[in-house]
Amino acid sequence: MNWKSTVEQWMPKPLIAPLKNLRQSIHLYQDSWAQAKRFNRSYSRIMPHERVRIETRVMFLSHQIEKGLSHHNFRYGFGKKVFNELPTLLTRLEQADLNFANNTVYKESLAALHEYMQRHLDAEKDISWQQLLFTADQWQRIMNAESNDGGSISIRKSDKLNNKDLSFAALSENRHSVREFADEPVFLDELNQAIQMSMRTPSVCNRQPTRVHVILDKEVIAEALHIQGGVNGYPAPPALLMITSDLRAFMTSYERNEGYTDGGLFGMSLLLSLESLGIGACPLNTMFTATAEKKTRKLLHLPDNEVPVMYIEVGHFLDETRTCRSTRFQGSDITSVLQ
Repeated sequence: MNWKSTVEQWMPKPLIAPLKNLRQSIHLYQDSWAQAKRFNRSYSRIMPHERVRIETRVMFLSHQIEKGLSHHNFRYGFGKKVFNELPTLLTRLEQADLNFANNTVYKESLAALHEYMQRHLDAEKDISWQQLLFTADQWQRIMNAESNDGGSISIRKSDKLNNKDLSFAALSENRHSVREFADEPVFLDELNQAIQMSMRTPSVCNRQPTRVHVILDKEVIAEALHIQGGVNGYPAPPALLMITSDLRAFMTSYERNEGYTDGGLFGMSLLLSLESLGIGACPLNTMFTATAEKKTRKLLHLPDNEVPVMYIEVGHFLDETRTCRSTRFQGSDITSVLQ
C-alpha cells in the first residue's frame, strides 16, 4: 500500500474530497503557469530571426493579401500595413533558409504578391511605391511567380452540386473556406442536419463536451463578427455558429485544454458535413482578449462554464466567388518518425 492510500485510509472521509480538489486546483495553477512560460518562450514575436517564426509571420501576412484578393469588391492599393512588414520578413527568410526558392511559405507569398501586382498592372494602377519596398531580385521573383503556389482561386456553386457523392479524399481536397455568400437564408433544418452528421466526432472518454450555438439574427451576427474582428470588410453571413466546450465535462486539472481539442475535432467534422451538403463555411478563431470575450459572452448569453472554441460562418455558395488558395505543406514536411 502506498503512502497516499495509507493517508486516505486514516483520514476522515469528509475531508478526502475537499483535499483532493484543493490538490487539483494547485496543479491547475502550476501547470497553467508552466504552459504560459513555454508559450512565451516559443511564439512568433514581431520581426523574428528564426526560420519557423519567420515563416509563421510571412504566412499570416500573405494570407491577408489572399483575403484581399478574394473580395468581390476588390480594393486597389490595399495592404499598406502588410507591405510595411512583409518585404523585410522575406529577406530574413532568404537568409534563414538557403533553399528559400523551394520553400512553400516563400513561394506562396510571392504568388500572392504576383496576383496583387498583376491585377494592379492590368488596371493600369501605379505600384511604384510597392516595388520600392522589395529588392530587385525579390521583385523579379514576384513578377515570375507561379500562380498555383498562392493567391486566390475561383469557387463555383455548380461544382458543389454532387458533393454528397464525393469520396472523403475528394471532399477534403475540394473544400475551401469562403467568406462571401449568396443572399438567401440558411434554414435551421439544414444546420441541424450538418450538426447531426458531426455527432460521431470522437471526444475524451465519449464525454462529448462540445456545444453549438446557432445565431441567425443578422444584427447579432454583425456585432459578434465586429467584436471578433477577423472578417471586417466582408458582408455578414446568413448564419453564424459558435462552437464551445462545456468545462463540466472534465474531471482533473490535466484536462484543462481538452475542450479545445474535442471542440476542434467537432469543428472539422462540421465543416466537412456542411461541405458535403453543398453549403459554404469559414471557421474563425475565438482567441479573444479578455474584453472581447466579455462582450461576446454577454452578446451570445454564453454560460460561464463554456469556453469559446471557434466560430463558423455559414451560407449558400454564390454562383461564383473567389477565395484564398491557402497552399498547404506536404504531409512529409510535418511528419517525424521514431523507429
